[in-house]
Amino acid sequence: MEEIIATLFRTPLMFLIILLFFRLTGKKDVGEVSVLEIAITLMVTDLAVIIIEDTELSILNGLVPIVILIIIQYILSYVTLKNQKTRDIMDGRPSLIIENGRCNQVEMKKIGYTLDDLYTELRNNNIADISKVQFAVLESSGDLNVFDDQTKFSLPLILDGVVQTEQVKIMGVNEMWLIQQLEQKGYTDLSSIFICSYTGGNLYIEEKQK
Repeated sequence: MEEIIATLFRTPLMFLIILLFFRLTGKKDVGEVSVLEIAITLMVTDLAVIIIEDTELSILNGLVPIVILIIIQYILSYVTLKNQKTRDIMDGRPSLIIENGRCNQVEMKKIGYTLDDLYTELRNNNIADISKVQFAVLESSGDLNVFDDQTKFSLPLILDGVVQTEQVKIMGVNEMWLIQQLEQKGYTDLSSIFICSYTGGNLYIEEKQK
């Protein structure tokens, strides 16, 4: 009887702890969650199950590792928000799989993306002929975004004040051109730019909120 009462008390408590954990990790789709976030989530949920099932384990001792993991997750979320290099390591970067109707074989081998994976995604996008694809970008979430001649293709050139060197090259421009264009529009401090993208020959610029 005591075990049943303990279980009835521990179960909603662990539910609230898990709910708090997911609230701290932010609102993300399943496909946008990083590998490290998945690992921490699995550890937290496993620890919660142990606390519920093992009534001889004190709740305080069981909560200590969960609290530590929640703190680690919160710190990592803050660091990835502020630092792009850390964000690239944690979440990965988009990969250009097709450019002007030709596969980027080097990039596909680098990330382990097979032709079977590619054709599956192309079929999902109702694309039968690779030569008709202008660009295809594999997002860090695993989704393949396909652009043809009828679809405007755009990549961010600056994110959170940092120039995206690879994406600048993909868009067929260079950093010197980008800096000159920004200076003509009155932007001399790149760190003040939150987003700068290039679509159809036009720059979209959004400053950081102060």
